[in-house]
Amino acid sequence: MRFSVKKVLGIEKPRDDIQFILDCANIRNSRVISIIIMIMEIICFGISFSFEVNLDPSIPNSWMFHHRIAYVTLFTAAAQLFLYVVTHSAEMGRFSHRALTVRIGIFLTTLSAFAIYVSILDYVLKEQILVFVTLELLLACIFMVRPIFSVALITISFWFFYWLMDKVAGVSAATNVNYPILYVFFVIVNIARYYQYLKVARQTVMNHALAERLRESSLTDALTKLKNRAALRLRFEEMIGSEITMMLTDIDDFKSHNDKFGHARGDELLVKFACILQAEFGAENCFRYGGDEYLVMVPRLSSDDFLTKIKNCAAAINGDFTFSGGFSSGPVSSLKDMDAFIKAADAKLYQAKREGKNRVLG
Repeated sequence: MRFSVKKVLGIEKPRDDIQFILDCANIRNSRVISIIIMIMEIICFGISFSFEVNLDPSIPNSWMFHHRIAYVTLFTAAAQLFLYVVTHSAEMGRFSHRALTVRIGIFLTTLSAFAIYVSILDYVLKEQILVFVTLELLLACIFMVRPIFSVALITISFWFFYWLMDKVAGVSAATNVNYPILYVFFVIVNIARYYQYLKVARQTVMNHALAERLRESSLTDALTKLKNRAALRLRFEEMIGSEITMMLTDIDDFKSHNDKFGHARGDELLVKFACILQAEFGAENCFRYGGDEYLVMVPRLSSDDFLTKIKNCAAAINGDFTFSGGFSSGPVSSLKDMDAFIKAADAKLYQAKREGKNRVLG
């Protein structure tokens, strides 16, 4: 039971990625609701002057004055929320969860106080409490606030307003029956609305994670875990405008290893070579180009620095096999340059093979 209540009231804070989606929804809703409220309060404030001319003589002069104060107060609360959400992008994540929560809290608290204040003024004059009901419904349905907070605000608002009604003019038997039902309805709507969207947020996070895994899988070689050719193209685009060093390399006499020791041993060599290249050049710079061929692309290095890294790789292999390679360096001006770099590196690789293998030329 304790767990159930804790879950229903949303006492536990959602994960950061789920909370981010809820916050984005709140920013979108805040933008619309704050504009509507500001427009409505301006209209009501303006209309109040025409009402004052035809005001029933039995109504105190202060009645309209208090309404205008309420209009200005709610307008101010909506304006501070509007200013925050229009200056902080939900799409770019340029907002603080805490700051957003404070702005929404100020708005909702003011909205609730406005509903109570205006409605009790009307109730004294035997008018309806439609303003209170409408704004409390807005409070219950619009924002994705954890029930522990929203239900608390609804509860305080409802029963404080009930106490005021009873004090200033009494409460009818029908209200005694209908009012608790209305309160329970609003609480249920608030909780159901929150968890409905929470479910959507969780599903969205799962979909994003699945899409990212699929994307990563489409860019990664299953055996060596190196990036593949598709990833190479994306990485090359990132290098446009800079200078790079690119190497093509492969394991010498790889087919002989396969024929002599079997494909399982060949796979072990491929994985080992991939790990060595990643350790020396970085995982983001190493790609499986095809078969036993690998491509390394790094920000431009001098020939001496590059060959030093090659010697480190050869030492790490520890005599299990040898490898040959060719590399070229230069500026990248467009995606079309990729083929030229690969051809230049490939030509050097074949030269290294012709010269006896177990060497890297540039």
